[in-house]
Amino acid sequence: MYVGVARTDHPEAREIVPSAHCVQRFRRRMPIRTAGIAPVARVLLDVLEATDVSGWPPGWAVSDRPTGPGTLWAVTGDLAFPLAPSGTPGRWVALTCLRRGD
Repeated sequence: MYVGVARTDHPEAREIVPSAHCVQRFRRRMPIRTAGIAPVARVLLDVLEATDVSGWPPGWAVSDRPTGPGTLWAVTGDLAFPLAPSGTPGRWVALTCLRRGD
C-alpha cells in the first residue's frame, strides 16, 4: 500500500515512505475515524514531515530488541517511527508507528 512520500530537511533522510504496516499501526493509534485511506495518508505524511530525525530512539521506545545498524528514528511528541534504508539514497522506510504508553 503506497500512500505517498513525506519530505524532511534531514540530510540523510530527505524522504520517508511509510510501509503498509506503519499505515495500519498509525490508524490504530490515532483518532482518525473517517473511512478510507486518503484521510489517514494525509495526516500520516503531515506527522512524518513534522518529525525530528536522528539516530537515537526516544527513551520510552527503547527495548531489548536491536534496531540494527543504520537505523534512524523519526520522532514527534508521543509518536516514534523506526526508519530503515530503502536502497535509494536519501529515501527511508517507516517500518511501524509506536506511541508512548502503548
